[in-house]
Amino acid sequence: MKLSDSTLKLMREITQTIGISGNEKYISKALQKHYRKYTDKIIFDNLGSVFAVKSCGKENAKRVMICGHMDEAGFIVNGITDMGLIKILPLGNIENQALLAQRVRLINREGEEFKGSIIDNGSERDKSKAIEVSKLLVDIGATSKEEIDKLGIKLGDSIVADGQFEVLAGDKRIISKAWNNRYGCVMGIEILEALKDVDLDVDLYIGCTVQEEVGLRGAQTSTNLIKPDLGIVMDCLGANDVNGNKESMGKLGEGVLINYYDKSMMPNRTLLNHLVNICKSEDIKHQYFYSMGDGDAGWIHKLLIGCPTLTTNICARNINTNSSIIHVDDYIAAKEAIIEVIKSLDEETIEKFKSENR
Repeated sequence: MKLSDSTLKLMREITQTIGISGNEKYISKALQKHYRKYTDKIIFDNLGSVFAVKSCGKENAKRVMICGHMDEAGFIVNGITDMGLIKILPLGNIENQALLAQRVRLINREGEEFKGSIIDNGSERDKSKAIEVSKLLVDIGATSKEEIDKLGIKLGDSIVADGQFEVLAGDKRIISKAWNNRYGCVMGIEILEALKDVDLDVDLYIGCTVQEEVGLRGAQTSTNLIKPDLGIVMDCLGANDVNGNKESMGKLGEGVLINYYDKSMMPNRTLLNHLVNICKSEDIKHQYFYSMGDGDAGWIHKLLIGCPTLTTNICARNINTNSSIIHVDDYIAAKEAIIEVIKSLDEETIEKFKSENR
């Protein structure tokens, strides 16, 4: 199967928008524009997480929270040298070895964008050792601190490594910056579109959290806002398939990830098995996976009195770089699986998940 032109257009728009932790307003505005096509009710927490609400119209309906994080790993301006070079402070899980000589996009507080490149500080360094971000600088073409000031660039302004959106040979793989986690942002919009005329037995809260890359912060505040009975998290994790080892987990093209272990969350087994059964019955590609990282599900499942929470992730090569690669089949599989899970939910089913360990 191929992705539609409208999906590719949406992917390009959402991945190419700048939105690092703490300054997600541009990606938030893009999301809201699409949410308004499908709902009149959009809610926010006070950090900036945003959710579209699709109500089923039933009294005291169960609440299902479906989210991905909207922030991408990047940098903030952390200083200006007399030569007009910019010191950077990383935000999020960034692959240092992929940084040197990368082109960047800097956006100031007025929304003006500047292109540049990452350079080292000119001192001799041991090239056999990992690059230290503290020794990297950004050159946007300015020649003095005063020139930087005239451009309206201040400490704390956002910088991301530039990574164009491209469909690769064979039309099955897509390269871009920020797949972690603009996958979840795009998926949320497409789920709203797919379910716009579908009658459900639950109220859906579909949206995106902020500041995941710096401590899963929006997951906490938005969970407190929504008070979900069940959570579904959409994120992008690292593929482990390039070494040719058939035992490696996380292979491009093998489908949605059945994440049976996460450092921050032990999955609800009944809910996880529900996903597996749906994938089998609907012939949806799926693969088993475990993660030594963490994500928004780590907070959603344990806040308030807790709720069953499912991760419906896909994997990417070159994760946490500006050239990460996803597979079209994985995206399609995840979309199909999430939609079927949502359509299967009702009060009785959710109560069954809640009572799994009683």
